[in-house]
Amino acid sequence: MVEEMTDSQIDYETLEIGHDLGTLEMVLDEKAIGDRVNLVGWQDSRPVEQGLAPPGITIWQHARMKFAALPQMRVSIWAKSEHEFLSPMKVGEKLTIRGRVVDKYTKRGRNYVVTEFETANESGEVLMRSRETGVWVE
Repeated sequence: MVEEMTDSQIDYETLEIGHDLGTLEMVLDEKAIGDRVNLVGWQDSRPVEQGLAPPGITIWQHARMKFAALPQMRVSIWAKSEHEFLSPMKVGEKLTIRGRVVDKYTKRGRNYVVTEFETANESGEVLMRSRETGVWVE
């Protein structure tokens, strides 16, 4: 019998490629968008007035998902990220973000984890894809 590890037992050595980082659902309400616009100092309000959310408004959720799924990882130092914006996110939309580990490697004595996230709207249309690389720090 093979015993499956819980997320709290997974460290860098036992982390497997394909590890599911879970799913997060959120609604892009006006408050969430307003808070983010103010935080980043987004200057152009015209898109929001037209019902569109700022590009990348959900990216901050990726770190939350990663830390929730991998509690042994105390810190992840950003090394690289790539984001593909396929369609605008709209005010009031219910979004689903899914994440998974797609690679890990050691370089110059540091352990790296590569994750991918996909953000889709309620009808399943993928709005954004992200690939992020971070240094795993325990």
